[in-house]
Amino acid sequence: MEKEVGNKDYAIWLLGDSNPKNWQDILVTPLDPIHPARHSIWTSVLDVIQDRVFRLCRTRVDTSSIYIRNAIEDPNRKPTSNTVVWKEDMVLSIDELSDLLTQHHPILLVCFGAFSFEFARRALKQEPKQAFGNWGVESLGIQFRQRISEFEPKSINVLPLLHTSISRGKFIESHNYFSGQKGGNYFEFVGNAIADKLIQYKSDFHIWIT
Repeated sequence: MEKEVGNKDYAIWLLGDSNPKNWQDILVTPLDPIHPARHSIWTSVLDVIQDRVFRLCRTRVDTSSIYIRNAIEDPNRKPTSNTVVWKEDMVLSIDELSDLLTQHHPILLVCFGAFSFEFARRALKQEPKQAFGNWGVESLGIQFRQRISEFEPKSINVLPLLHTSISRGKFIESHNYFSGQKGGNYFEFVGNAIADKLIQYKSDFHIWIT
């Protein structure tokens, strides 16, 4: 399985969790299109983004160059969910991402799940460090809403999305908790919120199909 795919100089990056343990010898890329996880966590959001962008701007996001990688490759390296101080090998991986972010400076870094979000926070030196188990659906939703409201096109904007919670038994609660409203639709909420920022700062994002 390749470590990364896409163009590092593209304005949008996707950061997954880790290689799927049972499939990493079969799949080709992180968030591989043939793996169902990609479609439950990203395609459903992307569909909303593309619909809103097209209706308002008569264009679409060119997704062919989006840069995609996982926080780490080997899932066995992940710290336990209640650990704040991570081992040295994890620090080295964080430093690698930090260097890439400094060099290429994407505008939007979308993180799937609690671990990748905390990993990105540490790569960008955002404090205080947290055990990634502290980031539940509700607190990730709070982070998303805060960060989307403070979106700045000259910065690296880290937005947490959900990993698998939305496709499991408590999916109704996940919709409500993440969007911050009863009867919320997670996919529409995050897709429209992201699309609105792409449209608002359209000239800063060189991502459009022409």
